[in-house]
Amino acid sequence: MKIHVKSYLTDRENFLPAVAFCVAVFGPVAFFSRRITGVGLNAFYPAAWSAFTALAAFFIFYTRRVSFYRRIFFSGLALSFLVHFKLSLLSKIFDSSCFKDTPFCHIAIASSFFNYMYQQYLALMSGDWRLWGPLSLAFAWLFFTLVIGRAWCSWACFYGGIDDGLSSLPKKALVKTGALAGKFRDFPAALLIFLLLISLAYMLPVYCLWLCPLKMTSAFLDPGDALIRKVQLGLMLFALVILLAGPLLTKKRTFCSFLCPFGAWQAFWGRLNPFRVVVDEGKCNACWECFDSCPMFAIRAGHDGKPEVSAYCNLCGECLAACPSGGLRYSVFGMKVGDVKTGFGRLLNPESFLVFSALVTGGTFGALFAPAALKDIFDILLRIATSY
Repeated sequence: MKIHVKSYLTDRENFLPAVAFCVAVFGPVAFFSRRITGVGLNAFYPAAWSAFTALAAFFIFYTRRVSFYRRIFFSGLALSFLVHFKLSLLSKIFDSSCFKDTPFCHIAIASSFFNYMYQQYLALMSGDWRLWGPLSLAFAWLFFTLVIGRAWCSWACFYGGIDDGLSSLPKKALVKTGALAGKFRDFPAALLIFLLLISLAYMLPVYCLWLCPLKMTSAFLDPGDALIRKVQLGLMLFALVILLAGPLLTKKRTFCSFLCPFGAWQAFWGRLNPFRVVVDEGKCNACWECFDSCPMFAIRAGHDGKPEVSAYCNLCGECLAACPSGGLRYSVFGMKVGDVKTGFGRLLNPESFLVFSALVTGGTFGALFAPAALKDIFDILLRIATSY
């Protein structure tokens, strides 16, 4: 679909509602981004990040290409996380005044949730209230889970942004996964249960110590036993290969589908969220294009032989874009509600509510690092320019 500037000016029936939708997203993201970054960062950077988020909202609404522009926003969020926190080479090139503390990882919080509960119990028994902070943060993540449900994994998670962006690069899969991969789709649920129990037993962030592919530093390696250190390093390298090479080979989100315990957390708690992708049986012709396009192995055969969307759906919109008959749609609790095609009435469609909630949540979460990443990039370019 080609978009021309002239069409923006003439198609007011969709252009003006898209502008209104853009402004509606920009407002809360700009407000929270400025509050998060504080006075230590020039107001330009959170404003620029908010504008980027709002532009994604505009193009999603105007073009109806949810998956395409979602991926641009999502990949930008993940790239900014890598720039600000993980590219240590950049921190040697420049001395940024931005905060460098890595934010709490939602994957670690989910897999160590019992730890937080137990620590709070000890705090209550001892009268020491200093541990309310971590517990409150854990409940904050639960709140966001309920707000956008499983959409978190395709709109806000920096791990998911890496996996999703890489899966879009190959034109076709070099390694066919087929239906066999779906047999292992419940593995993250088993991994989550294991991590919850073993983390509680040792009172340690076991996921960070053994599996996290983005925390490969000496701080997360056992200092006393060389063999354990090698095993930890080997598992981290394995997870890193799944995160980086897996999507390039399969054109699927392999890390998110098979090694992320937070995906199982979302699949469970996300059921309480109202947003769904449902199959319109009247339009579905069982061509299975949705099955091939789903990067999360979240579509399976139903009892009637037609596609069925599982709890692992991340509401990314890939299946909606791939369906030739328009047989899939966003809904609220699976109910069939009116789907206005043009004009301001589209603002009340389930798709618009989902995109608004997801972009405001993703944009707010991204404010923890995206504005600072923009400053990092600006500092590098400025230093390079002044060095000549």
